[in-house]
Amino acid sequence: MVNRRFIRIRVLQALYAFYNKEGEELSRAENELMRSMDRIYDLYALMLELLISFHRLAEERIEDGKRKKLPTHEDLHPNLKFVENPALLDLIGSDSLRQYSQSHAVNWSDQREFVRGLFKTIRETELYSAYMEREEETYKGHRDFLVDVYTACVAGNETLHEILEEKSIYWVEDLALVNSAVVRTLQALKPQAGATKAIEPLYRDVDDKDFATELLRKAVTQSERFEEMIAEKAKNWEMERIAQMDILLMKLALAEFLYFETIPVKVSMNEYIELSKDFSTNKSKVFINGILDKLVAELKDSGELRKLGRGLIE
Repeated sequence: MVNRRFIRIRVLQALYAFYNKEGEELSRAENELMRSMDRIYDLYALMLELLISFHRLAEERIEDGKRKKLPTHEDLHPNLKFVENPALLDLIGSDSLRQYSQSHAVNWSDQREFVRGLFKTIRETELYSAYMEREEETYKGHRDFLVDVYTACVAGNETLHEILEEKSIYWVEDLALVNSAVVRTLQALKPQAGATKAIEPLYRDVDDKDFATELLRKAVTQSERFEEMIAEKAKNWEMERIAQMDILLMKLALAEFLYFETIPVKVSMNEYIELSKDFSTNKSKVFINGILDKLVAELKDSGELRKLGRGLIE
């Protein structure tokens, strides 16, 4: 689910917090980093649970209609297409989603009015009406409807964004990544997959999880050495005048150069230069590129830069 770029951003944020929190310990910073990553997965599960909440509301509406003292023909013979949507039923039947949501208390129980209002808005759309009126539907059609509802009515909902921001300061900026993961999950639903269908894992593999903690650890434990290396190549600058974020970005780049043998130098360079555009000053890109170029050349000459496998790619 999360990619290396996202992991680098989280590590950068953790490193910034570490140096701006008096008396912070590395172990505590690592734990906080892992918690922040886990919270992304909470958001992913929460957004999937929102679709399931719509299904529960649809069932409740049908039952309420049948219990009326003077039910209409529509109340007694409701359109069941949405509640019988096979793709949605497969999502509901996902053991992995249910187990995670239950064990981490991921649900919308504290936002029932919002969920009810959003589902009402969805029911009033042409998208929903057209779907409910179509008599024939393939599994793909049911699945595509869920994707369309999510992208058109859920992903960009401003009230939803406000609710998420209240729950976590990171969640609004995490939402783009999570929305993409939700859409991939919906598009991957298949007939007969049923309860065996797994949701996406947080990390692609154990290497990505280790990458997060090890990158933070190396940037902190080798901090003094990295600062000396940077200062040597920035002789025309006083370290105090260099933006803190630029120094942190270069420390992370150095950590990857020296301690992550399978990551190509060019990949690390490009990643941190790109991050400087979002997290530092307008001039940072050129400055960081110049310093890192000098450091890479020196590390190659000294034989300290050792890469293996994919890391050898220029």
